[in-house]
Amino acid sequence: MKNIAVIYGGNSCEKDISIITALQAIESLDKTKYKMFPIFWKEDFYILDDYKNIYAYADNVAPKGKKVIFDGKSLFAVKRSKLKLLSDIDCVLLCTHGGAGENGALQGFLEINGLPYTSSPPLASGIGMDKGIFKIFCKKLTLPVLPYGIINEGDGEDVLERIIERLGFPIIVKPANQGSSIGIGISKDAEELQEKLKAAFYYDKKVVLEKALTDFKEINCACLVKNGKVYPSTPEEPVGWQEFLTFEDKYMSGGKTSKASAKRIFPAMISETDTVRIQGITAKLYQALGCKGIVRCDFLIDKSNGAIYLNEINTVPGSLAGYLYEDRGFSLKEVTDIMIEEAIKSEKQDKKTAYSSKVLQYYSKSKTNACKLSPKGV
Repeated sequence: MKNIAVIYGGNSCEKDISIITALQAIESLDKTKYKMFPIFWKEDFYILDDYKNIYAYADNVAPKGKKVIFDGKSLFAVKRSKLKLLSDIDCVLLCTHGGAGENGALQGFLEINGLPYTSSPPLASGIGMDKGIFKIFCKKLTLPVLPYGIINEGDGEDVLERIIERLGFPIIVKPANQGSSIGIGISKDAEELQEKLKAAFYYDKKVVLEKALTDFKEINCACLVKNGKVYPSTPEEPVGWQEFLTFEDKYMSGGKTSKASAKRIFPAMISETDTVRIQGITAKLYQALGCKGIVRCDFLIDKSNGAIYLNEINTVPGSLAGYLYEDRGFSLKEVTDIMIEEAIKSEKQDKKTAYSSKVLQYYSKSKTNACKLSPKGV
């Protein structure tokens, strides 16, 4: 039996969605194969006494349970400054959306501790999280993205004016490092743009401005790797758009989790040609970024001319995007199984970067050599 730590929560605006994803994943895990440690992240790590109770996660409620820490692959409980070994951990199942849980920071921490984990590595996570850098990366790969501009807090009006001249209205405004619905707004003129920028800069110091489509549909496609082969999912079409899908549309109405929901069309009602193209772009991006685990790519199709645009990538998608493989007969249980198995196998196969040099051995042979040691000498 393998010991699995499920980390969720964190410091982002999507913390609540992370909790829902984690509870779904925990429920799906095969209890005959895995011993599970649910670890809630709120500044420190905790295993809550009543982790299944949604009210245990209220913002004004102090975590009730034991504080835990990682030391290498070992998980310890902390009590009165003493450590008690709970278990050695075989793999970490990440259910952290946004912020440090998705931008590569947590992934880097796990790598330092030698812990296999089920999401993309730090570089891929960081690029995927920053909408500005992501656009630049996609352009270099010749992947289709909408015309865009990047503006930083403190930039002069001339920067904004050049972007407006190039894009024209309407313009959609997005904080660079937030989720796909947080702090986003559409502006139809310069006055409204200033209002939307003020709201976006509340969440981030960098904002992406993008040419807004007026008549379009969104398509989502996931990607998962198994035994070295990349498997893009069947695309879906979330519905309920007005000008863009709000946070509540995405997560409060069951649109991402329920087969019977009226908030999604699965499979998406698009041509076979568009399906193949979207799956191909998703797989190409997955491999180019060096992604691991499961990701979800979001696309826009311009209804006026049929053009397809890659909108963003989620390297830790809501509900782990397991619902996008339901037509393949994969439940969330099978999806998490694949992610865990691949993470453990990948960690064992990763190339080691340590190199044994004789430099220190040389300088330690004699006091004479030791005295010669200086930055210039080296």
